[in-house]
Formats: sequence, structure tokens, C-alpha cells
Amino acid sequence: MQSRPSPPSRTPTLKVGVCVCTFYAIMLLVMELFDIFFPKYCVVCKKVGKYLCDKDKAKIKPAKSFCPVCTKAAITGATHAQCKTRLSLDGLVCLFDYSSPIKEIIQSLKYRFVQDLKKVLVSEVRNVNILDRIDFDAFILLPIPLSSLRQNWRGFNQTEVLGEIIAKKLKIPFEKSILLKSRETKPQATLTKKERSRQIAGVFQIKNPELVSGKNFIVFDDVWTTGATMKAAVKILKYKKANKVWGITLASSH
Repeated sequence: MQSRPSPPSRTPTLKVGVCVCTFYAIMLLVMELFDIFFPKYCVVCKKVGKYLCDKDKAKIKPAKSFCPVCTKAAITGATHAQCKTRLSLDGLVCLFDYSSPIKEIIQSLKYRFVQDLKKVLVSEVRNVNILDRIDFDAFILLPIPLSSLRQNWRGFNQTEVLGEIIAKKLKIPFEKSILLKSRETKPQATLTKKERSRQIAGVFQIKNPELVSGKNFIVFDDVWTTGATMKAAVKILKYKKANKVWGITLASSH
């Protein structure tokens, strides 16, 4: 009589399970110790507890909608018919006013590398209704790129981090390798409007022009001030025969 094969041992599976549980227990302990020695505090009022306290969170204000060419009021940010040119933006959506606490959040993410603030922004972007009023289904989102030198120094590109949040909200493709920055530039915040336009001219390149022709794009940047950076990126996309190009920014100082 043939003997039945013995059932496989479950010991390896149990060992893996124990190891995983132990790993997560250690990680939780490390995170608790980290919070003790390096506590989170509000980026505005410095109150200990979280990166944005409830009092300052309540101060977030929506941005006004305006035409990106003449900067006068426009419904949903669509470029006025009389303002539109072959190389201009087709419209612009700015989500929040560039005032406290959005200003501190962006600066902390950009210059202090507090990437946990991404969770705060995800929560706020989910509540933005203006993005639901415009049909972006056939669009691809492109973040404004950093130069390779600046990206290597920071270790990340804040517009990529924020742009992915917006792309997920819109449920559209996110592509970071089409639009490239060809040279290093000075921080735009330190320059006048004329200097910004001069230094940003011709700074962007398209890696694969065949991926641009006939397509619709959203160019994403963190802040709209004069619009020089956004307009330069849109110009090269339109030169390469992009169809429609809208802009979205997290904040506007307009």
C-alpha cells in the first residue's frame, strides 16, 4: 500500500510572518523615538503636534480665476478669445492664494525638504472643486523640470511631487521626461519681471517631439508670480505642435 506524502512544513511561512511583524514593530518604535527627539511642529505658528495646525489650516484661501495673458478675471481661468495667440496658454488654474499657510508649506517643501507636507497638500487638493469643472480627460500633466544640478542637490523636484498629486486627482497620465531644462538659472524669486523673462527664454527643451505633436498638455508649477516660467514651457510645447496647453499651479500671488 502506497504511503501518502506528508504535508509540506509551514515552518518557513511562520518564520517569515514573525520576521515581518518584528520588522514593523521595530519601525514603529523608531518612528515614535524620532517624534520624541524631532517633534513635528506647525510650519506657520511652530506649535508642536503636526506640520499644519487646525487654526492655520483654516486660513487656506482659494485663488482667483484670471486670464493668464491679460491677468483680468476669467471664468475657470480660460484665456480670453481676444488674448489668445498661437503660442499662448489656453487657460490657467491656480488652486490656492499664495499667502499663509500655503506660502510656508511650499517653502518648507522646496527649501527645507519636509516631504511629509505632501500628505497635507493631498488632503487640501482633494477638496478643490475648480478642477472638476474643466474637462482634462484627454490631457497629460508635465511638471516644470529642475536642472540636473539643482535636482541632484535637492534630491527631488517639488513640482514632480506636487504634480503627481494633481494628476491623481484628475486621473490623467503624469509624464516627467518630455519637458527638460537645458541649463541652470538663478532662483526666479530674486529677479524682476524683466529679468525673469530674459533668463528663462529658451531654457526648456522637448526630449521627444513626436510625443508632443497633436497632444493636449497641462504644465504644472508650484507658484504663479509673473508666469514667465510657465509661458516659456508652453511656448516650446506649442512650437512642437502641441494642441491645447493649460497651466495649473498650486498657488498664485496674483
